[in-house]
Amino acid sequence: MTLARRACFAAVTTAALIVTVAAGGHFVPVRNRGELVPAPVTAWPGGPIVRVSLPPAAAHAATAGRAASSIGSLGSLNWAGYAVSRSGLRFNSVQATFFVPYVTCSKALGQTLSSDWVGFDGFVGKPDSVEQGGIGADCSAAGKASYYAWWETYPEPEKKAALSVQAGDSVTATVSYDSADKDFRITLADHTRGGRYSVTRGCPAIKIDKRAVTCPRNSAEVISEAPATGTSAEKVVIAHLSDYDAVSFEGVAIADSSGQRGTLVSGHWSTTKIIQLRSSGAIVALPTPTQATTFDNYWLREN
Repeated sequence: MTLARRACFAAVTTAALIVTVAAGGHFVPVRNRGELVPAPVTAWPGGPIVRVSLPPAAAHAATAGRAASSIGSLGSLNWAGYAVSRSGLRFNSVQATFFVPYVTCSKALGQTLSSDWVGFDGFVGKPDSVEQGGIGADCSAAGKASYYAWWETYPEPEKKAALSVQAGDSVTATVSYDSADKDFRITLADHTRGGRYSVTRGCPAIKIDKRAVTCPRNSAEVISEAPATGTSAEKVVIAHLSDYDAVSFEGVAIADSSGQRGTLVSGHWSTTKIIQLRSSGAIVALPTPTQATTFDNYWLREN
């Protein structure tokens, strides 16, 4: 990767924009001055969720078609999907199967990026780590689509996996933790082509703001994300989100460190629906209500 590498951060306007790091660990958009977006100081790929308030229309969309339950909802500038968490709980595995989306590319839109993944961390409190594996579905400036598998232990940079994937392939992504070896295993399997890739890594030995990254495994997620390209540790250039139309996740399976197993909605943990928004509050990508182990993410508009 060059310095213009992928970084999963906030997408906040229709046009690409530069985001700079301000004191206190905030990214401040050059446009929309005065809007402070909590985010890590270091502009590496695969960053944690960037939260924003849900406006009334988005809040209504979050509950539409859903019976009253313990499922919460929040807005994000970079994530769409579901996260599970509970105070004091640690997760040991998360898995989902999905079809690689057919992205709609256009020279008029230029380069666009998208990622679909499962993983741990990046959601609770002020996170400084994410352990994840998934696929990228991008469009070049010439309007050509490209698809690839990747994995990451943020704040280390994203790495491409030696696994060939194409639009329409059925892929299972799994992230698990071995408490004896204290290692994360990230596995990607393409059922359509028969390929499989797996890698084992420990928590990165990296400090952020003089604090060692701990990889607490205090959340598990299934996400479609708007990535970006980083130009330095102080700036990221926010890219367009690829038009992926819809991504269907199924077979979502989660286990915690005590051996309890379930799916997104379970009595063992709390569930949060994450709606991707523009900074204006318009919905960019919307998850459907969960149906057993299944849900869809729908792309609605440019970010």
